[in-house]
Amino acid sequence: MGHPGRIVWMQTTLGGLCILVFWLISPLQARSALMAAASTVLPGLYYAWVQQRTFNATRLLMHGVLRMLLTATLIGVSIAAVGIEPVSFFATFAIVQLGYFAKPGPKSAGDEGNK
Repeated sequence: MGHPGRIVWMQTTLGGLCILVFWLISPLQARSALMAAASTVLPGLYYAWVQQRTFNATRLLMHGVLRMLLTATLIGVSIAAVGIEPVSFFATFAIVQLGYFAKPGPKSAGDEGNK
């Protein structure tokens, strides 16, 4: 799994852990955590897919801006249309952002990659 996929995997794992923790508090808190995780993971998944398909810097920049707009749109829909519990939503959103610190590793078994 390449670096973009590793980031999405880490974000999904962190989001899942947050959802489980908030489920212990209440299902409404867990739903808000799920919406926060989805607001980050879905645009990240799209961007990882695009990044695997193109090496054109202009297209990557355009899709990076699109990812930010999609994230903002999903957050807006979560807040306005569905309703959230703010503590679980924003705590999960902040924790899922830590997935960007996922260490890039070798791309394949024979590649030494970034050490």
